[in-house]
Amino acid sequence: MITLFGAPGAGKSVQGELLAKKYGWKWIDVRSVLLNMHDPEITLALTRGISVDDKKAAAAVQGIISRAKQPRTQRLWSTINGASFFQLRTEAPREVILDGFPFDHNQVKWMIDNGTIKDLKGAIVLQVPRGQIWQRLVARKRVDDTRAAIERREDYYDRTATGMIRTLSMNGVLIGYVNGVGSEQDVLERIEEVLGDWGLVPKKKYDKIALDSAKAKAGLLDSNMKLYPTRQ
Repeated sequence: MITLFGAPGAGKSVQGELLAKKYGWKWIDVRSVLLNMHDPEITLALTRGISVDDKKAAAAVQGIISRAKQPRTQRLWSTINGASFFQLRTEAPREVILDGFPFDHNQVKWMIDNGTIKDLKGAIVLQVPRGQIWQRLVARKRVDDTRAAIERREDYYDRTATGMIRTLSMNGVLIGYVNGVGSEQDVLERIEEVLGDWGLVPKKKYDKIALDSAKAKAGLLDSNMKLYPTRQ
């Protein structure tokens, strides 16, 4: 299981969907899960850009994670000499992508207290400048993307993200910082390179000269932030 971190508009949902589609993983869009509960308190909190009730959020996520961790059984039909029969094939559980969870320190604590943290292999942190994030949020035209709500969510993320990421790291969760600027495919390839380092996807080979050139152009040669160029 991995989780995607980033300010609102950083591209978490887009990348979560792309990873799920490419690798057959289970993508959990926690915001959509909570909205589908049709709980007035939760809906109001999400609309205002404030923290959702931690117990309700944790219970919803726990149920989905538990189901995703179960082996999948498929019924395969065959026909021989006009007779139809089926076989059951059991597949290993899929990797899970958490999108929007944990949202605050209480949810991190819940993961630690109930042992869910042991299943969390890594956290991808998408880094995008605020100016670009604002442009993305305005463009997607979501009902709850009012200026006030956006600013509250951004401020909340800025206040809490560093502490949450530090706590996750202290509990054995791998942390990967990824430049979230560029095309969806470019960002996906950067994420895949981190996941390759973690052994979750096949490791790709990149041209070191092209990599150093891309870093130099972005001013990242002396930075610990990873930047991966598009494959040549």
